[in-house]
Amino acid sequence: MHEQGELDCVRIRTTTGREVVAAPDHPFWTTQGWVKAGDLTERDVLANVLRPELVADGTGSTDEFRLAGYLIGDGCTSNQVTFTGGDPDVLADLRSVCDRLGYRHSTRPNSPRSSLVRISGLRPWLAEHHLLDRTAWQKRVPAFVYLGDQRQVSAFLGAYFAWNGTVSRRGRDGDDVQVEFHSVSDGLLQDVQHLLLRLGIQSRLELERGRDQGRPHESWRLSVTSQDDVARFVERITVLGDRGRRLAERAPRRDRFEEALAADRVATVEPVGLHPCRCLTVADDHTFTVNDLVVHNTTLANIVAAELGAGIRVTSGPAIERSGDLAAILTSLGEGDVLFIDEIHRIAKPAEELLYSAMEDFRVDVIVGKGPGATAIPLDVEPFTLVGATTRSGLLTGPMRDRFGFVAHLDFYTPAELDVLIQRSARILRVPVTDDGSAEIAGRSRGTPRIANRLLRRVRDFAEVRADGTVTLETARAALDVYDVDELGLDRLDKAVLTALVDSFRGGPVGLSTLAVAVGEQPDTVEEVCEPFLVRAGLLARTPRGRVATEAAWRHLGRTPPNGTFGAAVPSVPDLFSGGSEEV
Repeated sequence: MHEQGELDCVRIRTTTGREVVAAPDHPFWTTQGWVKAGDLTERDVLANVLRPELVADGTGSTDEFRLAGYLIGDGCTSNQVTFTGGDPDVLADLRSVCDRLGYRHSTRPNSPRSSLVRISGLRPWLAEHHLLDRTAWQKRVPAFVYLGDQRQVSAFLGAYFAWNGTVSRRGRDGDDVQVEFHSVSDGLLQDVQHLLLRLGIQSRLELERGRDQGRPHESWRLSVTSQDDVARFVERITVLGDRGRRLAERAPRRDRFEEALAADRVATVEPVGLHPCRCLTVADDHTFTVNDLVVHNTTLANIVAAELGAGIRVTSGPAIERSGDLAAILTSLGEGDVLFIDEIHRIAKPAEELLYSAMEDFRVDVIVGKGPGATAIPLDVEPFTLVGATTRSGLLTGPMRDRFGFVAHLDFYTPAELDVLIQRSARILRVPVTDDGSAEIAGRSRGTPRIANRLLRRVRDFAEVRADGTVTLETARAALDVYDVDELGLDRLDKAVLTALVDSFRGGPVGLSTLAVAVGEQPDTVEEVCEPFLVRAGLLARTPRGRVATEAAWRHLGRTPPNGTFGAAVPSVPDLFSGGSEEV
């Protein structure tokens, strides 16, 4: 760690309420790769670390963590240490914790619905952990909680939520569970947000403005962001008392895989002037986070790297313009690391040929100098795993394709799989949807999750304006009719291509350019946007003479296919020797 002096910095705020100040050239990990802080915009999505590895051994008691949670939730730590509450289960647990820790206590009624517990001998412990004489605006999570393991952190959060949390239902049908923390201390809820991330739970911090006794009043709300996160909250945090029972009764079903990172969209990026900056230098690959956001030279654990237990280096084919660029990347890899090259078919030819020797012999030859004085310097490369991704495998050269030991092809989703995905997306977007409604959208999504999510958002807009907000079968059909998406997923351009083939050219064959002119589009648009799905759906065929509409296309448009239609069953033609001859 070394000081860099004062640098002009920017403050980055995210939609979940996180905030960090960094130098403009400091890289952050986004869905588009590494982006410098000064180049971030509201379109970028940063990565939050979920469930980081903790150092604690997990053998300690949870009693001090529960006591701290109770006192921060609704405790007075000034003249006398007292706790006020009305939930008998929580009060009994607080007294049991005090007994095990050796603190004397007494209980007396405070109101018809609450009791007051006075605890003796606790002031030295409160002073040690900077909790003594703290007002509601000054409360923060004590430092020792950050040193706890996941079981101890869960105990603290469960005790704190038992008095300072809310559980409710939202939506017209009440099918969404809302879990929130409330406090006048934004610093306290920032600490809680960080602790929730240690348990894999994403949350959002928001400011609430109102009036208290006629004067302006500000408080903060920390909301668990999705039903999957609510399900993780219920599973990983034990809450006693009435709130715990409500959580158990209303716990949603989980349907998301475990993830190492969570998306967090950038809200604002603004200059904040000069700030002292430090730089961290580490010899090997490492994970470095600032306020739970992934920054610096972070090893991102994707599926392959996680299974191998190794680091990963991410790049793209267009970024590798010269063989020297690739040599620099290869020589920086550690033993067993994963090199991921996106759009690998666009890698430069000299770099591709250099990659052959690296894949087979784990060595590269770097040319130094020019002309007669040029020499080749052999460099050894640590054994690594190469993962290449492309949507146009036909553009890969034969030698490159043959050097991969395993070739995987991602298939399209089935309607049943898309139905599950749409149900999950609807919960994230807080859209009430029936089973029939989601199935209708899934059947028109062409087997592509991206299209399914886009149609769900459009149907949601229609349902909120023209219906009661719930996506039912009738609402989905009406909305998709408005957006001109039929029951097979064909849009306006797809149907225009089929209609031109059937009505103008009697089913074809017709050339691509002629067909494109008939529908008013460019030939490459018809070939690359429309034809792949039409061919896969069995509505269009490519023949040596041109494009032809199949029998299914005629029937889909409500037309009667003529005899000899491509793809139709050919009727048997009797020969001279079959059947009897008609008598005259």
